[in-house]
Amino acid sequence: MKTARNGFLMRWFIACLVLLFVAPDAAAQEKKLVRVVFVSLSWNSEIPVRVAMARGFFKAQGLQIEPIFIRGGPAAIAALVSGEVDFASIGGAQAVMRGKARGLDVSIIGSISNQTNYVLLGNKQTRTLESLKGKIIGITGAGAFSEFAVRAFLKKQNIDPGKDVILRAVGNTTMRAAALEKGLVAAAPFSPEDAVRLMKSGYPLISNFAESLDIPQSIIVTRGEVLEKYPETSKRFLKALILGIHLAKTNKKEAIKAGYDSGLQGDPETVNVAYDLYQPALTSDLSIAVPGIQLMLDEDIRAGLVDSKFTVDKVINDRTLKKAQDELRTEGRLKP
Repeated sequence: MKTARNGFLMRWFIACLVLLFVAPDAAAQEKKLVRVVFVSLSWNSEIPVRVAMARGFFKAQGLQIEPIFIRGGPAAIAALVSGEVDFASIGGAQAVMRGKARGLDVSIIGSISNQTNYVLLGNKQTRTLESLKGKIIGITGAGAFSEFAVRAFLKKQNIDPGKDVILRAVGNTTMRAAALEKGLVAAAPFSPEDAVRLMKSGYPLISNFAESLDIPQSIIVTRGEVLEKYPETSKRFLKALILGIHLAKTNKKEAIKAGYDSGLQGDPETVNVAYDLYQPALTSDLSIAVPGIQLMLDEDIRAGLVDSKFTVDKVINDRTLKKAQDELRTEGRLKP
């Protein structure tokens, strides 16, 4: 009896030690300040985070967010891999897939938009899809997401991007707009806000990709190390972001107000019209459209940029996202 009692006391003593040293240690590992990098200051890519910040969703999860702007997906991936930031919001999955295929510790953990946010505008003589045949379409650059998106869109419309049109690398937004104005290109893709400004000058909308092209553009990325080392932080971050994107998608007036409250800028009329262009692409709960990611991977494999043995499940890790979604449903804050 005495031996059994001593054994019980020993197990109780060990359990107390675990509670005293292990549990606080694990809690200490979780982060309160989270650094998030963005590659664009446009409303369509930032609004879910900005809404969550302005409406206290991150604060309610015990987190403080530090947004950081870095131009370009590859630069954002570099900042993420270096450990300078915890999460990244980037446009297009190609930089992530190519990095992962080269051995970088990066994964897609959520999606802000599961349709493409580009708006295809024509010059003042080109107003329809049919009138694009035989003409030049300006893109950012060879291998850029804009090229992939335009190619995918044209194929969906039964237009061969290799035979029926000419895709020409023109450069950034300013250069594409100038090429459109000078008639050097018949059409070019633009972000919603840039498209609204150009439409005011008389350039016609040929197509809003957000209504027809089921390919994720704005995605959330992190390192596997972050998910493993800070599981609670990662889940809380995604819970707050889900609430932010849900409000952004379902309440235009409140979403725009929250955007301004958190520091986003822009002419109210432009912001209002642009919202209607990108809103259809926003996800309601950050769920990832895997078929769209697969299309991008297939294209990279065909182009020889990624090994043919690389599979989409190697770049998507939505386990933490599903936990966040399940908790919000249990809390009654997300519909089943």
